[in-house]
Amino acid sequence: MGQERVRLYVRGLVLGFKRGKTSQHTKTSLIQLENVNSKEDVEFYLGKKLAYVYKAKTKRMGTQYRCVWGKVCRAHGNSGVVRANFRKNLPAAAMGAKVRCMMYPSRV
Repeated sequence: MGQERVRLYVRGLVLGFKRGKTSQHTKTSLIQLENVNSKEDVEFYLGKKLAYVYKAKTKRMGTQYRCVWGKVCRAHGNSGVVRANFRKNLPAAAMGAKVRCMMYPSRV
């Protein structure tokens, strides 16, 4: 029969932006990665590339799908949430949306 599909990324969820009591820092996004539950687990994902893929109304370069690339920069707290910097700040519509955490570049 057909072969099983292989996923080369880990799924993640955009929680929002880094913020304080009164201010929000939109250049840093908070991402919850699948099966990452502690600060020690985050260590493996530091420096990995993130992709926020979305669908636009108009076609550009033959496709409606677009991508904003980012990078995991550090842990946020003790529960496995990571901070990420994207090339362009994520839109507010991205909150609650899915991101892909690619398994490269390797630090091993």
